[in-house]
Amino acid sequence: MRTLRPSSSLFHRHAQSAAEHAFAEPARRAAPGPTASFDTFTPAGPVRVSPGTVTGYSALERQKLDRATAKLGEVLNSREFRDAVLAHTFAGKSGFASDERTPAEVYAVIRAAKERYTAVADGEVDLNLELRTLSWFQRGVVGYTREGSETITTNRRHFSGFDEAGIAGHLGHEWLHTLGFEHDFKATARRPHSVPYALGDLIEALASRPTLTPV
Repeated sequence: MRTLRPSSSLFHRHAQSAAEHAFAEPARRAAPGPTASFDTFTPAGPVRVSPGTVTGYSALERQKLDRATAKLGEVLNSREFRDAVLAHTFAGKSGFASDERTPAEVYAVIRAAKERYTAVADGEVDLNLELRTLSWFQRGVVGYTREGSETITTNRRHFSGFDEAGIAGHLGHEWLHTLGFEHDFKATARRPHSVPYALGDLIEALASRPTLTPV
């Protein structure tokens, strides 16, 4: 199922199936072009997923979150994820919507894991997470991250219904924004092919598999 009407100028509201996320985003600046700088640091070992400040989660919710972040790490360190990113095409060409970097450059940025709020690239997924129940008016909002903020907010209304793979995909989508990847604010035809949407869906799909092949 698809879009409900926007709940405000800030949020997008979407209905979602098991295979489709609803992500709420603040307005985004234009995606960087091919000359945008990016860190090419390559970690010697697996990319680490490191929750930092985590607020609003009950003990049981934190257990579910920990399982989801473990799945996120497994996906990011898998050959299946690497090969899918490198093979991604949009409009008949290698690459993604809303970003002129090559798939190899996109993958290098992901591996470097340099968030906008960390000093250096360290191959570590730094997640500051907040869980809270958004208002009824924002009931269709799954979560969001704001430019200038270090925190990914998730709506408890959706967290409770998502399995660990769905949560991993949601967190992956939002984390990719912290690396500088953007998408259209409105639900355009090309938005599902942007880095956050395409790879968020990929992360969910791969996290649902029983086994993955390490890089």
